[in-house]
Amino acid sequence: MRGSTNPGFQKFTDRNWQIVAELERVAGQLGRSMAQVALNWAANRPGIASVIVGSTRLDQLKDNLGALDFDIPEDLLARLDAVSRPVTPFPYSFFGPEIQGGLTGGQAVGDKPASYLPDLLMQGTFAGVS
Repeated sequence: MRGSTNPGFQKFTDRNWQIVAELERVAGQLGRSMAQVALNWAANRPGIASVIVGSTRLDQLKDNLGALDFDIPEDLLARLDAVSRPVTPFPYSFFGPEIQGGLTGGQAVGDKPASYLPDLLMQGTFAGVS
């Protein structure tokens, strides 16, 4: 399959194998199947409205449904998030601090009218903002 031009086989990348390896380590630490951890992780991501369960046997369905009865600790979630974070090629780099700071010299540009609502402090990492 290596070197194939078939798009179905182009998913076997080093990055994807790294994701699978981390998923396997996290599942081992939790004493859960990889399918359970993957489904749990996906079901608890902001922006994912539903998760499709795929099973052909009753034991697979039972295992998949077991994804709903545990919580993944924050440190393990962070590991899964980090390894699976999407690559953000051009033009997304324009929204990062390395480009934005260069455009304005790191200075605030303009201001909003006094009638606008005050700034809202958001903390944590979300939507690519940290």
